[in-house]
Amino acid sequence: MNTNELRKWAENHSIESNTIKGFWEMFNNYKEEQKEEFLEVFGADLDKGQLIIKMNRLGLFIDAWNKDAFMQYGFDYVTTYIPIIYKDNQIGEYKMLFNLDGICFDDYFIIF
Repeated sequence: MNTNELRKWAENHSIESNTIKGFWEMFNNYKEEQKEEFLEVFGADLDKGQLIIKMNRLGLFIDAWNKDAFMQYGFDYVTTYIPIIYKDNQIGEYKMLFNLDGICFDDYFIIF
């Protein structure tokens, strides 16, 4: 398989910059909407200088491989991954899902 085609697709659709932008939007929503949990995770003195946000993986998924699977989207998709590193510890992961036209259809992050 030629993964350079997937890399070219990602570059043509600005997938990395869209993923990072999506992370910051979700991060700011999390900070406002889940204030107590946010403070538990990041503390009252959040130092954004110690928050490392870089996309590190991208995967292509064939959605309907198993027709009996519990959850299916009904179309193949790409997922990007950003480990959430704060003060040299991975505290979670952000994921953004794109259809093959490069449009985001879902995103979420998980705090460990």
